[in-house]
Amino acid sequence: MRTPDNSTPKYVCVDKVSASDILKRFFFAALFCFFVAEAKAQENTQPDTAKLNVDKLLKLSFEDLMNVSVVTPTKSVQKPGRAPATVLVVTSEQIRLRGYRNLAEVLNDLPDFMITDKSMPQYYNTASIRGVFGQDHFVILMDGVRISSPTNEPLPLLENFPIYLAKQIEVVYGPGSALYGADAMGGVINILTRQPDGSEQIMASVTGGTQGYANASTVFNYKLKNDVTLTLAGQYSYDAQPDFSKIYKKEYDLASHKTGIFNTQYGPITPQGAINPEYEAPIKTYNAYTALGKGGFSMKLLHHYSEVPSSSSLSTNHAVYNKDVFYGQGLTTVSANQTIGAGNFRSLSSFVGSFYKVNPLSNFRNLYGGMERGYKYSTGSMLKMEEQLHYAWSKDLNITGGLTYEIFQSLPKSPELQSPVSNHGAVSGILLNSVYENNPSGIEAKFFPLAYTNVGGYLQAEYSPLTEVSVTAGVRYDNNSRFGSTINPRVGAVFNPWGNTTIKMLYGTAYWAPSPSTSFESYGSFYSTDNGTTYQSAFWQLPNPDLGPMTSRSLELSITQNLSKKVMVTFVAYRTVIDDLIEDVNDNGNTNLYNNYFLGYHVDYIQVPFNRGSQENYGGHLKIQGTFNIGRLELLSYNSVSYLEGKLFDHQSNRTSVEQPAMAPWQFRTGLDGKINAYHFSVRLLAVGKQRTYEFADAAIPGKRATLDGYALMNVSAGYTLGNATFFVKAENALNQKFKSAVNFAAMDLDGSYQNPARVMVGVRAGF
Repeated sequence: MRTPDNSTPKYVCVDKVSASDILKRFFFAALFCFFVAEAKAQENTQPDTAKLNVDKLLKLSFEDLMNVSVVTPTKSVQKPGRAPATVLVVTSEQIRLRGYRNLAEVLNDLPDFMITDKSMPQYYNTASIRGVFGQDHFVILMDGVRISSPTNEPLPLLENFPIYLAKQIEVVYGPGSALYGADAMGGVINILTRQPDGSEQIMASVTGGTQGYANASTVFNYKLKNDVTLTLAGQYSYDAQPDFSKIYKKEYDLASHKTGIFNTQYGPITPQGAINPEYEAPIKTYNAYTALGKGGFSMKLLHHYSEVPSSSSLSTNHAVYNKDVFYGQGLTTVSANQTIGAGNFRSLSSFVGSFYKVNPLSNFRNLYGGMERGYKYSTGSMLKMEEQLHYAWSKDLNITGGLTYEIFQSLPKSPELQSPVSNHGAVSGILLNSVYENNPSGIEAKFFPLAYTNVGGYLQAEYSPLTEVSVTAGVRYDNNSRFGSTINPRVGAVFNPWGNTTIKMLYGTAYWAPSPSTSFESYGSFYSTDNGTTYQSAFWQLPNPDLGPMTSRSLELSITQNLSKKVMVTFVAYRTVIDDLIEDVNDNGNTNLYNNYFLGYHVDYIQVPFNRGSQENYGGHLKIQGTFNIGRLELLSYNSVSYLEGKLFDHQSNRTSVEQPAMAPWQFRTGLDGKINAYHFSVRLLAVGKQRTYEFADAAIPGKRATLDGYALMNVSAGYTLGNATFFVKAENALNQKFKSAVNFAAMDLDGSYQNPARVMVGVRAGF
């Protein structure tokens, strides 16, 4: 098992703000927005934007609501029922009505997803889709442009991703490499933004909550001369988070922070650096967006940043919980697109530049670095050119093809450093705790810069020989200068044998290109017994430049039955096999790259990433959705039950299969959205069954994992629309359940990761 890394996000230090201060600020901001909205309503005769958006959700029939057009499955517009994929859509109206704050909350309400907060020091929360684990195993797009890391470092799923800009969020399950290339192994998430309608429009939202939560966002839409549209938007969020030292007193006892002595599993450690005795674990995110468009041309710029506590998933005996101990990641994406259409032919030319950077002040303070501050650094960039052509050969046959060329540069995540990397000059650093009297300069860190390219081409045909039958076949070829060529086909057939029945049969393959961080990340430490004359080490994680991609094969069956215009039942079953799993192993006997030496010094154990074994996941879900009325009360109900089984196989050691850890085979979701007059509400319940941990239950039962209890998580929101403003309140974990998730990647003395208690938030949203 991989030795826990001391990486976690945070960035610029922000003074701690009390919940009362947040609520006061919110109150005055809400009053301001209310009076401005009322004044605007008096002088503006245009339709009530905020109220229309709320009303629209439940005035649509269920059939209309659940069958909005999608583009992500095939890169062309079609109805979800005709798309050769399982695709779910969350509209902007649903985002507002349910009070979603961030992308993690959206995904957590969808079948076959599992989102766990406080489970990873580097990026705070983790996501899995159908047992494919980690947000670096699916691609996040905005209007078809990748806004997840260009070199595939995992990012937190928080307010850094701007769902407040969404017209709808399209979630495509299963392999997407036939169109989107590397990393789309688990699926594709596409945030489609609202396009300006030509009228000047301002939308703003302010939210405040308990435990020091504050969030504000603004969108400005303008129409300039010559039919040029301009959008400016921004969002800022700060979350002081619940004080776990008061909620989970035993596991998060602050005696170590107050005395300065940390009783770790390696023995007592007394750090030299100053420590605040208070529990601090804030999260900060922001994003800024600009879009300029005219006709078929658009230019867009998005910058988003997240800063999270790098102590998550460790106890207070093993990590410092101070606000200046964080991991921060920023990403800037610039894109330009030109669409040209003539007759049955359409061309889309695009250029994308994406730039990723870890805040140089990012650091870890935990037992692996002697509780001293160990700084981290990483960068990545991508320049991409793509030409996509679409030709409607006839009303029954559509052909889509494209060529892409990508240039990547990366500086994979550094080991722990004595001080922050300078932004000026060549990147260099000194290894943490390597400075001694006989070697005051310490040991210079080894960086592994990379430059590589990828050339890709794809071709897809959609053919409908009959009204009731549609067949899609596609293939993509990629040649990567790091690991060679890959070919990924997919085939999908959609049948409508009876008017209200849709059957989909899907097969596809995908590949996961090992990111520079996965292949080349290094961490560990040296120590000296002769005051710096010589050094040695107990452990180092070191690069494997020959690491290859993981590949997957997925087969899926989907049956949807419309019982009426307002009731729909969907059954989905799938089986996915992933080969060449990447696992951290002993260098000796596997790669034999280092022979127990690094930088000229002896290391007792060197660990490297290595392709070994396979994984098999199978399962499915049953979903029932419908709308109904009780008098003037309009209701939308959605319910699903999901099942997942996962097995891991190690073919080299001939071990029998073992159960996949960090998962819950059974999940149940139910929700009810409602509206009557100017009032609306939403109630959602997620019930998770027994959770599998990383530990094995019994040596006498090979492959059987130990389990944690399941949990029930209820979220409630409600709102009232007055004029151009909507006032809303939301309760997260409304039942105030104190529970743990089995997902914990830095587990030491914590059995799983503890989750947040009940939280309450209030806000106002206005449009004028």
